[in-house]
Order: sequence, then C-alpha cells, then structure tokens
Amino acid sequence: MDEGLRRLGGGRWQTRDERFTIESQSGTWVVVDGEQTDELGLPLVRGPFHSLGDAKAAVERAREDEPAVSPLLARAAELKQRTSRTKGPSRPGTAEMQLPKQPPKPKEPRWLTDLEPADRSRASDLVDRLTKIGAPDPEGIARREIVGDVPATAAYAIRRALDALGPDAMPSDVARLLADGRDSELAVSWRLVDAGGHPIVLDLGVTTRKRDA
Repeated sequence: MDEGLRRLGGGRWQTRDERFTIESQSGTWVVVDGEQTDELGLPLVRGPFHSLGDAKAAVERAREDEPAVSPLLARAAELKQRTSRTKGPSRPGTAEMQLPKQPPKPKEPRWLTDLEPADRSRASDLVDRLTKIGAPDPEGIARREIVGDVPATAAYAIRRALDALGPDAMPSDVARLLADGRDSELAVSWRLVDAGGHPIVLDLGVTTRKRDA
C-alpha cells in the first residue's frame, strides 16, 4: 500500500489518517503510533530507521503486525523465576525432584546491539534499574530514552514521585516536586524551565492550608 504522507515541518511527517507520525531524530527516523500505547500509556515508538522510506515501510507493516514480545522482559521474568526457585533435600527411596529446564537466554534486540558500546552499556544499566524497582516496560522506557532521545526516565520518575505524595498532597508540595526533583534509584533529576531552557524558580513560601475535602 502506498502510504501518503503530509509534511508537518521540523523533520516530521504524518499519515493521512493521522495515526502515524514519522520524526527525524539524530540522523535516523522513528515512527510514533497514535493508536497503540506502551504500558505507561505513552504513544508506541518504533525504530530507529535509516531512511524515510524504511520508516514508511514500517508504517505499512505496523498496520498488520502484532506487537513483538520483548526479549529483555523475558530476561527479567527469568531472573524473577530463578530467585524464587528453591531446592529441597531429597528423600530416601524416592527419585530426586527434577527442576524444570530454563529456557534459552533470549538474544538482545536489534536496536540495542546497533548502539555504540557506551550507549549500549547505558541502556542495559537503565533496563536493570527500571526492572529492579518494578517499572512497567523497562525496555520501552530505555529505548525512548537512548534511541528516541526522549526524557522517558525522568517522566516515569516524576510519575513515581507524584504517586508517593499520595492523594492528600497539597498543591505546594506538587509544585515543589515538579519544579526540582531527583530519583536516586534511577539516577535521574529534573528541573522546571521556560521555552528558552532557563530555570524557573518558584517562591512557594510555607503554607499549612489543607486541600478542600
């Protein structure tokens, strides 16, 4: 199928049905799917692709293909299974219990092996950190962070911090968290800036007013 595209400007193209957006990032192309989302509820990102033609071909395949199972998620599941498995002592006169065979270790995905050594190490470390704290879709977050150059880790860290505040948090607490924060477990920090990248300093003062019931 010849998938017509319209130019949006800034190295961005969109299909006629507005489902797919193709974006240029660091000399490559990625496809943002407006109908499919990852486990964080963010638009699903496919790529990177070496040319606009490859990205258009990926759009056509995406309309028919089912989402692929992540081998890194399989690795995380394997690690959880291994730590929960225990071996009990064998009883006299009975056959020794046979533990189930472990599945072969899945190969790393193409997008990860295509990275430079430093970026590959950074991506693997990020997947391990996200898996350790129980984040949904660790590979998807790492891929958007490293390949898509999107601050996906900071976005997840902010959501995690907001959840920790709880529903009774005062507006000043939420504003203070959004203005300047850090997640040491994910080794990421964030800061509120204007459109020009200048830091915004909020004078929140001290308030004891509780949120209305």
